[in-house]
Amino acid sequence: MKIFHGDIITCDKNNSVYKYLVEDKSSILFTGDELPEKYSRSKNKIELGEKALLPSFGDGHLHFSNWALIASAFFDVRDARNFEELGAMIRDFSEKDKKSTIVVAFGAGKYCVEEKRHITRQELDAFLPDRPIYIIGYEGHSSFINSKMLEMLPDSIKKTRGFNADSGHILHEAYYGATDFSTNTVPTLKIVKSITNGFDLLAAKGIGLIHTVEGIGFPKDLDVTLVSFIAKARAKKNLFNTRLFFQTMEVEKVIKRKLPRIGGCFATALDGCFGVCDAALNKPYSNDPDNKGILFYKDDEVINFAKKAGRAGLQIEFHVIGDAAVDQAVIAIEEALKDHPGEDHRHTLIHACLMSPENLDKCAQLGIGITLQPGFMTATLEPPEYLEEILGNRIKQCSPLRKIIDSGIHMSGGSDAPVTPPDPVEGIYGACNHPYDPGQSLSIQEALKLFTYEVARGAFDEKERGSLEKGKIADMVILNKNPLGVAPENLRELKIEQLYLSGRIYKPGIGLPGMLWNGFTGRKIKI
Repeated sequence: MKIFHGDIITCDKNNSVYKYLVEDKSSILFTGDELPEKYSRSKNKIELGEKALLPSFGDGHLHFSNWALIASAFFDVRDARNFEELGAMIRDFSEKDKKSTIVVAFGAGKYCVEEKRHITRQELDAFLPDRPIYIIGYEGHSSFINSKMLEMLPDSIKKTRGFNADSGHILHEAYYGATDFSTNTVPTLKIVKSITNGFDLLAAKGIGLIHTVEGIGFPKDLDVTLVSFIAKARAKKNLFNTRLFFQTMEVEKVIKRKLPRIGGCFATALDGCFGVCDAALNKPYSNDPDNKGILFYKDDEVINFAKKAGRAGLQIEFHVIGDAAVDQAVIAIEEALKDHPGEDHRHTLIHACLMSPENLDKCAQLGIGITLQPGFMTATLEPPEYLEEILGNRIKQCSPLRKIIDSGIHMSGGSDAPVTPPDPVEGIYGACNHPYDPGQSLSIQEALKLFTYEVARGAFDEKERGSLEKGKIADMVILNKNPLGVAPENLRELKIEQLYLSGRIYKPGIGLPGMLWNGFTGRKIKI
C-alpha cells in the first residue's frame, strides 16, 4: 500500500483536486482531503511537497513504429538551420552507419532553413553521391531523394502522381509508395530494437497509454505484427498500454487479426497537409488560386468503406486536415451510422485542422470525436506566418480548441509523432497558448484532460484509467510542480519526476528472451 500526500489532480469529471490518494495492489482505494483512519498507520507515505500527482499521460495519435525507427535507427534533421548543416548531418550519419541500404532521415522543411526552399536532388548528390538518400519531410507527407535513390526506386512508383524526378521532391501517392519501399529495406532486428526502445522513451515523458496507427507497407504488414507482439510483451512486463489502429481500407485484414479498430493516416488519409499545400480545401489556397488541395478518394469510396467497417463493429479513424476532407469524413460516418447505428461508436477525426461551424455541430450530434495535436501550433517548422500566407484569414479558424470543447465534442490530444515529438507537456503548452487565436486557448485543467482522461476514453478505457478515482487502475505520473499553479506561458517548466503504471514504478528495458516469453504468454492482453 502507498499513500500519496500533496496535490492530487484527478482529472475526473468534476476536476477534483485532493490531498490524499491511497493505492494498493495496482488499484486506487481512496482519494480525498481527509485520510481515513484505516490508512493512517501505513508507513509507506510519499510526501509530494511542491510536486503534483496526476493520471499518467496518453498520446492519442502517433505513428509509433515510424517514430521509434527515427528515434533509434534513423536520424532527425529538424535542427538544421541551412543546407550546409543538413549536409553535415547526412555525411556524419553515413559515416557512422555504413550498413544501411538507404540513408534515411526525417524532418526536412523550407520554413526554418535560411534558404527558405526545399533542397534539390542535385544538392543532395553533392553531399553524398555514392549512397541512396531518403529524407522524409517534417510533415510526413513529402520526401526528398538524391540520384542514387532515384535509380533504386521501381518504375511503378515513378509513374505515380506526385513523383518529380528533376527536383527529387516526392508528394501525394508517390510519397506513400516511396516511403513503403524505403522502410522495407530496414532489417527486422533493427525494427524490433527500435520499437522496444521506443516504449522506454515514451515512458520518460510520463506516457503510459498510446493510440498508434500502423500499416505503412511492410510485407505482410510486418509493422502491425511487430508492434502488436512487442506491445503485449511490454504490457505484461511493465504494464504499458497500446491501442492499435490498422491503417488500411481492407476491412478483412482487421477482422482476420481480431483488431477492434481501423484507420489513421497513409491508406486511410483522406487528404494531405498544409506543409505541402495538398490538404483539401473548399476554397483555394490564398497564395495559389488554382489549388484546392487533393482528396485521395471519391466520396462513394469513403462511404462504402465506412459502412463496411461499421457493419464489422470497428472503430474508425480518418486523417483529415482541410475542411473539404472533414466534409467527406463526416458524410461517410453519418451514412455508416444510418446503415448500422451505433450509439457509442467513438469514430474519430484525426487533426481536423480546418472545420466549418456546420461540421462542428454535426460531429457533436453524431458523437464523432476529434484527436488533434496542439504541438503542431507551437512547432517552429510550420510557423503561423506560413499558415497565414497560404490560408489568409482562415488561419484564425484553424484548430478551434475552445469551439470544439464548447460544442460538446470529445477531444483528445496527441503528437502525430514523428511529426512533433511525443511530449504531452508541449501539447498542454500549445493548447493553453493558442498562437492563431488566443481566444481558442484552453484552461490548464482542460488541457490536462486532453492528454489523460480523453485519450483513455478514445479507446473505451475510461472506466479503468485516465483519471484518479476509486476503483481505477493506478496509472499515475508525478510532476515537478503543480501545473494548476503555473502561468500558461510557463508550462514548459513542467518536468516528469516519476511514472507509475498499475501502481508500480515503471522500469525500462526488456531482453529479447523475456520479450519473446511475455509476447507469447500475453496474447490475451488488450491491444
